[in-house]
Amino acid sequence: MRKIGFLSMVFAALLFVSGCGQQLKQENEQLKGQISTLTEENNNLKNQVATIQKENDDIKAQVTSLTAELDAAKKELEAAKAKPAKGKKKR
Repeated sequence: MRKIGFLSMVFAALLFVSGCGQQLKQENEQLKGQISTLTEENNNLKNQVATIQKENDDIKAQVTSLTAELDAAKKELEAAKAKPAKGKKKR
């Protein structure tokens, strides 16, 4: 009698575990899909960050170039103001 009770409990436990096993496998496959999707999104974001950093560096180089041009133009303007105007007579 005890053996039958023990065996029935073992059998019930096996049925419970095997039912949960299918559920766990399904959940595992869903998680693998999510990981794949998130990994792909992560790689896309890394590529976007790299592109934005390159664009930022290009813009910084343009700003540096334009600043140098502005400084040169200011110096030319100051030099032009410092020279007396030719052709005008002082009274």
